[in-house]
Amino acid sequence: MEIKKLKVSQLARAIETITGTPTTAKSFNYKFKAVDRVIELMNEHKLTREQILQAAGLTRIETPKTTVPPKVTTAKPQRITKQSILIDMLQTGSGASIDELTKATGWQPHTVRGAISNVLRKKLGLNVVNEQSFSGKQVYRIYDEA
Repeated sequence: MEIKKLKVSQLARAIETITGTPTTAKSFNYKFKAVDRVIELMNEHKLTREQILQAAGLTRIETPKTTVPPKVTTAKPQRITKQSILIDMLQTGSGASIDELTKATGWQPHTVRGAISNVLRKKLGLNVVNEQSFSGKQVYRIYDEA
């Protein structure tokens, strides 16, 4: 691209970048005055056409490629939720009673039963069974058929 084909605003930006003084397109009455000033600066600072285009913001400045170290991702610790507490307690071989589940989760008994029925059985598809233990109290546990 020739310098004469640049717009006055692009020439003004190049002049401002080279000299460091604020320059706008309104600083020049005619385009040829801006072109003459850029050519004057090229000769004065021994600049190439590519450097002028970079100063005008028309070409990218080549930066040396640096190697970026890969991001190290650390595994997030697994969140302990009341639902996971419920599942862990029910997966033990002996299971858990309503009283044990309410103490562990802080829920009311009807909330624990609702979670077992709706979430564990229906949504997660777990086979939760309600059995009578040897001591005579009802125990819930996840029955794994495999």
